[in-house]
Order: sequence, then C-alpha cells, then structure tokens
Amino acid sequence: MTPKKNTAIDVTLEKSSTGTWTVPDLPRHQIRPWQRLWLTSGIIYLLLLIVSYYMLVPNLERIERKMVFSVTEEVRRYDGLAFAGESPRKIFGIARSQGYTQWIASVRSAYRIGPEGNAGFDRVEQAYHDAISDLPSKRSLGMMICFVAWLMPMSALYAIGLVIDWIKRGTHAIGGK
Repeated sequence: MTPKKNTAIDVTLEKSSTGTWTVPDLPRHQIRPWQRLWLTSGIIYLLLLIVSYYMLVPNLERIERKMVFSVTEEVRRYDGLAFAGESPRKIFGIARSQGYTQWIASVRSAYRIGPEGNAGFDRVEQAYHDAISDLPSKRSLGMMICFVAWLMPMSALYAIGLVIDWIKRGTHAIGGK
C-alpha cells in the first residue's frame, strides 16, 4: 500500500463584521455596464424584429382575406354594385362560415356570373393556392432574415464593446505604471 501524501492547502480566510472567520466567496464574473447595455438593446431590437416579422410575413388569415377581397372585386367586374354597403369584415365572416368554395358558388349564382367569369375566378383560385403553398417557405425565409438581421449588428456591437473595454483596460495598465 502506498502512503498518502500530505499536501498543504492554502486557504484564505476573511473576518466578517460579526467577528467570525469565513472563506471568501469565489469571484463571480460580473457583467460590465456596456454588456448590460448590449443585452438590453439586443432584447429591444429582437422584439422590434419579431413585431416586424409578424406584420410583414403573411399568415393564413391574411391570405384568405386577400382571396375574399379578390373574389369580391371579380364579382364587381360583372355587377358594379355588388357588396355595396357591406363591411369587409362581414363579408369575410360569411365566407369563412360557409366555406370558401360554397361561398364563391353562392356569390356566382346570386350575381348570375356564368361561364364567362371562369377565367377570373380560376385566376383568383390559382393565386390563393400559390400563396398557401408558398406560405411555409416565406415564413422560414422571414425567420432566417430576422435571425441574421439580429445576429449581425448585435455581434458587431458586442465586438466593438470588447475592443473598447480592451483598450480601456490597456490604458489603465499603462497609467498605473
């Protein structure tokens, strides 16, 4: 059996205000004021980007509203007074409750739009299906753009803060000699 080595351990003790001896706390990494500023501005900038993303990137409801608006405009080509006096919110609510295919069929029959309107309604339907199929890729692209739009300026700002802090520490070291 090998004998245990007795090694000395250096322990620094501090006397507290009550007169007891305590082991001092390990130094914690403290956040510098410029890092707090960077963190706060980063959070605010991220929130602004999220709001911008929500406002700019289409969602299913906006696509459906655009389709209903396009259908009403197509109907107005045949009857200029169609939907006169009706609120767009009410029209959209009726279209959503009936189902879009059923609503379009009832509108076409109510305003007597026959086969001559097929080209316009087919164009509206194709635009609607294209917008629905492009929605996931537009959302992904929008999220990537927001991530890069946040990461690039925030990393540059952090690097500038590090450089300024490094220069400031260097001048204190020179001034102290």
